[in-house]
Amino acid sequence: MELNKHICSQFVEKEKEFIQMTLDDDYIVRDNKPDVLRIIYAKGNTVLEDIKIGNQVVWLTGKLFFRVLYQSDDENRRLESVNGEIPFQEKVIMDTREECEALTADIQIEDLSIGIINSRKLAVRALLNVEVRCLEEETEEFSSKIMEDGYEQRTEELSMLCLIDNKKEMLSMQKEILLPNSRTNIGEIIFYQVDFLNEEIQLLENQLRVQTNAKVWVLYRSESTGEYECFETMVPLSGEVDVYGVGGDEIFWTKLTPKDITIEPRGDYDGENRMLGMELNLYIEFQIYREENCEVLKDAYSLDKELNLEKEEASFYQLLVKNVSKVRLMEQQQIEPKQERILQICGSNGTITIDSVARKENGIQVEGMLNVHVLYTTIDDNLPFAHTEGQIPFEQFIEIPDFSDTTKLWMDYKMEQLQVNLLDSAEYEIKAVIEIGVMAIEEKKILNIVEIEEEPLDMNLIQKQPGMIGYMRKEGEDIWDVAKKYHATAANILEFGNRVLVVKQVH
Repeated sequence: MELNKHICSQFVEKEKEFIQMTLDDDYIVRDNKPDVLRIIYAKGNTVLEDIKIGNQVVWLTGKLFFRVLYQSDDENRRLESVNGEIPFQEKVIMDTREECEALTADIQIEDLSIGIINSRKLAVRALLNVEVRCLEEETEEFSSKIMEDGYEQRTEELSMLCLIDNKKEMLSMQKEILLPNSRTNIGEIIFYQVDFLNEEIQLLENQLRVQTNAKVWVLYRSESTGEYECFETMVPLSGEVDVYGVGGDEIFWTKLTPKDITIEPRGDYDGENRMLGMELNLYIEFQIYREENCEVLKDAYSLDKELNLEKEEASFYQLLVKNVSKVRLMEQQQIEPKQERILQICGSNGTITIDSVARKENGIQVEGMLNVHVLYTTIDDNLPFAHTEGQIPFEQFIEIPDFSDTTKLWMDYKMEQLQVNLLDSAEYEIKAVIEIGVMAIEEKKILNIVEIEEEPLDMNLIQKQPGMIGYMRKEGEDIWDVAKKYHATAANILEFGNRVLVVKQVH
């Protein structure tokens, strides 16, 4: 007997592990750089270069990149920057073996500390949060109907979330930024920072379109005066990734991660260094799903044959919710009394840390911290630049209908807006909007008919039955149950009503 099959694939998380990793190394300042007097600001990012699985061990290989802005220990006390990297290889113990089809790792810097050992040596220490997920693509075949005629069939329509595509692609973008007329020509770029705000990703026909705003601030030395200048601007960016076989109505989940960003001075049309050339390489990970209404065969029988239904447990997923929750923050911060007074804010950037995600009734409670770094000019000519850091705790309840302990969660967070306004020489105000994206799916299980065997009908047993039967329907029974029990059809029974049933046997 031929059964029509509906095929649905799912991307299933088999295992997840979380560890903290510590990096500790010394950095020697290169000979072409002056001695270090004072560290003003340091930033870092991680890049995962390789991930491999062995016998219950996952090996992560990557690098921590850091950049340090400092004041030199020479007669000019000029600003300089150095950049370096610390390679790492870390193992994560997991129960899974080589059957894991896809591994993903998310590495976040929880703390980066760079101190001075001496004027030529820096101590670099970092605490990294590492989450590794073992994912596996599972394909289920659901029987939807018997292809031949002459069988009574009962089906049920189920909504299934089926995987269409799962990839990780590199997205490259380039942009040229022209300095405003109020700024002097660029002599040397000392330091820069790029953050992505207001990220928007659209799924179109055969394409993923990424749109975001790059918040760029640059500290450079003027070509004409030798003085330091700060420049901050917002740059719109866009890019596309080809995704074949989608129409734009599918459900998708994406994550955008910067790999490397470079900014260099370039000449404008007159040949003057008034242009900033920015090149970005970003990783975009995405899963695309389609909600499909599938007819699943629940039961079957024949009037002239005995059918043995072989059933196996099968799983499918249903989407509970996919939305974005926004957290609006506004708080005034004061610098420490021993810090230099603020003359002008040069640039700012923010990082988000999620401290806990607690499962509650009908949703999750998210708690975290927004860390805002501010680089500013001071009123002290001997110490022209300084850095301060502000922290704002936040919490947000995200409602998820039909949420349970078995619900699987995908969560991402990003900055939509960040603004730092100077109030006076010791106080500033932070305004920010954080986006927390959540996709929740629920695993459902059914008994799926995988095979049907036919046997001859026992006519002797049927002939022993009365020629006419009066039947009172029991609670929970329906027409199908009665028709199958007495080898009739639902259409025959409905002619006589569905409370008192008369079934005529044909011999």
